[in-house]
Amino acid sequence: MAVSPFGYCISWLLIANPAEEEREPISELRWAVRLYQEQRFRRAIYTNRYSLEQRWRDLANNHVYQPNWRVRYQARLEFPLKASWLHLPLSLVVFDEVFIHFGKAVKNNPNVFDQNRIYAGFNYGLSKNVKFGLGYIYQIQQRNNGKEFDQANVLFGVLTLDNVISRFHATRKP
Repeated sequence: MAVSPFGYCISWLLIANPAEEEREPISELRWAVRLYQEQRFRRAIYTNRYSLEQRWRDLANNHVYQPNWRVRYQARLEFPLKASWLHLPLSLVVFDEVFIHFGKAVKNNPNVFDQNRIYAGFNYGLSKNVKFGLGYIYQIQQRNNGKEFDQANVLFGVLTLDNVISRFHATRKP
């Protein structure tokens, strides 16, 4: 289980027609709670990730943040790669993640489905607590009118810091 007590995001809509080129990005404040269910197999790790996010978005760019909720489900497979020349962990990762949203900011929209992301990429361990991921996402996102869908091809990179604070604690000897 994990809790993200605070997040700040800025996002731009995909440009589907020339009128959208001048749209300002949307600011968002967010907190999230996630539950992970992991199964380890001989050559793979399968993970179910369930997320609940509360979001406040400045949809009109007027500094009035509208609240809504989003539920996310991710099914993920990770295949650790073994080779004598690899001194740090390297793995192939694939996942599919579905997003559903509800709440005040989207209550008048005909869509409940938000988006789906299909990912394939690699994770490389830079140290015990730091890893870098690079991959490709095919994303489908439904517009607010419920009839139009945007499709995007995304190069996705992420730097993950796991349990970094523990690295600064001195270990006591008995």
